[in-house]
Formats: sequence, structure tokens, C-alpha cells
Amino acid sequence: MSETEGYILNTVQTPAPLQTVYRSIKRGNTTKESVQEDTDLPENLLSQGFGGLQQIGLIGREEPDYYTIDYPWETGDDDLNFRLAALHQLASSATPDSWGKQSVVLLNYQYLLEENIQTFKSNAESTYSRMNRFARERGYEPRSQQGPIDMNEPKMINWSRLARFLGLIYKASGRVYTTYPDEELIYESIRLASNAAGRERITIQFYEEWLNDNLLLVDMGPDGVPAPLSRVLFNLVADDRIRIVESGDAGAINLQQVPIRRGIDSQANSIEVLS
Repeated sequence: MSETEGYILNTVQTPAPLQTVYRSIKRGNTTKESVQEDTDLPENLLSQGFGGLQQIGLIGREEPDYYTIDYPWETGDDDLNFRLAALHQLASSATPDSWGKQSVVLLNYQYLLEENIQTFKSNAESTYSRMNRFARERGYEPRSQQGPIDMNEPKMINWSRLARFLGLIYKASGRVYTTYPDEELIYESIRLASNAAGRERITIQFYEEWLNDNLLLVDMGPDGVPAPLSRVLFNLVADDRIRIVESGDAGAINLQQVPIRRGIDSQANSIEVLS
């Protein structure tokens, strides 16, 4: 992990320019000057867009030109395409044996999921201190040339804004957020995992492995599917987009903190895409 590489929670305070800059480069504006002329972004937001995209891995550079990294998937929704691509790039370097410097984005979210924290304040010291400890326990230890990088209130506020932009959390009011991923993001991830497996019905274990490889760090261990994700799956079942079923001899996996309903088998171990 490079000490000289930028750290995204310092770089990006306003996430929206990430997509604005990406789209502009993709349209053929390959220098900062041409992107600024195309988008009319002020210098500060322009720098955040370029810096954040480079740190995520969605743009590269061959002097003097920038170029975009193609989306890994096309969903028909460009906003969703961008979020999936950003999460995919972050996940590709978020591996326990070799953490990328920007893995903090996914590790912080993993902490909320594993602890079933369904609401939090972006300025709560208890939350960002525990996130910091959670990451250190897993071997993630980012550094700058000035020393170790730790979570603090400004970084937590920036993380919350970025996580909201990526569809991982919702803003409730003020600095209060809910740990509830975007339903379209999760539905599309199920569909993509199903496509990767080549079948409409996949085990929840396969889905967990696909998520960890491609989008999010999620542990569906003895306690089952974390409550924030379980709520989204429950709603997708209610909307007749998926079923949670018992199939084959894989062990049952519990959906935490959701009621019994039609479309969720009592010994469910698989997800079936319906639409």
C-alpha cells in the first residue's frame, strides 16, 4: 500500500463530480482544461472529480490525456452503471492479503453490516472509532508520508457522503443515515450473479462469494444475512422480483430481522430471479 497514493476520504468531499467528470472524459474531453470547459465545474470540484476517479480506478492517464475505464456491466441505467463500476473497482483491490488504500470505503460498510447498525450519525466518534478498529483488526493500515491514517469526523462525514452517492446508505435527516442499500443496486447484483452462474436460481452462499469478489464485503456467517441487506431482499420478494427458496442440500441461511412471508421459504438457502 503506497504512502504517496491519495486517500479518497481526504480527496472527495462532494461525490457528484466523480460522475460528471467521468462522463465528460468519455465524451472525448481528455484534458482537465477541456473537461472544465465542458462541465463548467469550479477548480475544487474538478480536482475532486479527477482525483477521486483515479483513486477508485475509473480513469487512467497517458500524458497529457485521461481515459475512462469501461463499465464492467451495462444495465440500461447509466447512474446504476456508474455506481456498479465504482464499487467493482473498489472491490477488486479490497482483498485481506493485500488491501488497496481505498478499501476503507467497503470496510466501513462491512462494519455497519456485520454489527447490524441500521442507523448512525456521520459525526459520531463511537462509530468512526469502531470502524477504525474493525479495519485494523483485518490488517488494513493505510499510511501517508506523515504516518498512519485514522478515521476521524471529517473523514467519516466524507465517507457518509460517498457511501450515499454509491447507493449504500440513505440520509434520514441532518447527519443521521440509515444503513439500507439501494434496492435497484442489490437487485441488479443478484441478476449479475445469476448471469455469472448461468442459472436463475443461485445459492445464497454463491451470492455472498460473488458480492465479495465484485461489489461489497459481506459476511453471511452463522447469523445469516445482515439485517440491512435482509430488508432489501424482503422488499424485492414483496415486489415479486425474487424468491428466497429452499433448493438442493445447501444449509439454510437466516434472513435477520424480517418477518415470515410468502416467497421466503422457512429453510431458504437460495435466491431465484423472477423478473
